[in-house]
Amino acid sequence: MICVEACISGDCPVAAARYAEAAFKGGAQTIELCAAMDQDGLTPPIESVEASRAVFNAPGLMAMIRPHGGDFCYSKETQTQMAFELDAMAQAGADGVVFGMLNEAGELDIRGTSAFVERARSLGLKTTFHRAFDTLNDPLAALETLVEAGVDRILTSGIPWGRAGSALDGINQLNQVIQLSKGRIEIVIAGSVSSKNAPEIIEGLEPWTDRIGLHAYLGTQAKGETTTEAVRSLVESVAS
Repeated sequence: MICVEACISGDCPVAAARYAEAAFKGGAQTIELCAAMDQDGLTPPIESVEASRAVFNAPGLMAMIRPHGGDFCYSKETQTQMAFELDAMAQAGADGVVFGMLNEAGELDIRGTSAFVERARSLGLKTTFHRAFDTLNDPLAALETLVEAGVDRILTSGIPWGRAGSALDGINQLNQVIQLSKGRIEIVIAGSVSSKNAPEIIEGLEPWTDRIGLHAYLGTQAKGETTTEAVRSLVESVAS
């Protein structure tokens, strides 16, 4: 099964609700709500989560938890802030959260990740480890650690973070990640995904078990806004 996820801007509650409704009507199974997309996504306002929840009538509202731009290394104080944000997202009606924690060496912060996932689970929230995964020197080894920690999903393009290209350029790495996951964790494919290249991306994948996802931001937009038509086009390209 292939799940389509629309990444939507959550800076403004009114616009977030409009985009979330468009994604739902277009057939997206999940949405990822982010603020400050010019910084690759930060924690959205709680009001935007609440507004999106009111119109996205499916159990797939994922909210970003990322307190600052730049790297993915967080102090103990910042991790405490992230825990408070986690609680707030649950209260606002989110079904899951999107995060990534690395240590100062740029490797997976195992302790911080495990604690975050445990807290999320206690609140009934799913967890997605975002494209901090693509910054790791050995993401394939990290996959096993994330499975052990209980992370539900991994967002990856198959190419190193910051390198130009799309998921098509990372297809070999994506295949390795998907095959190693063995259905134990959902792999969500990102990286300039659109209705135009989604069929080619899927065609390039080896057989897999359970479900994978396709995540799109600009690929579900028209004139800078998430639209029902653009989302539906991506959904139909996957189904055809």
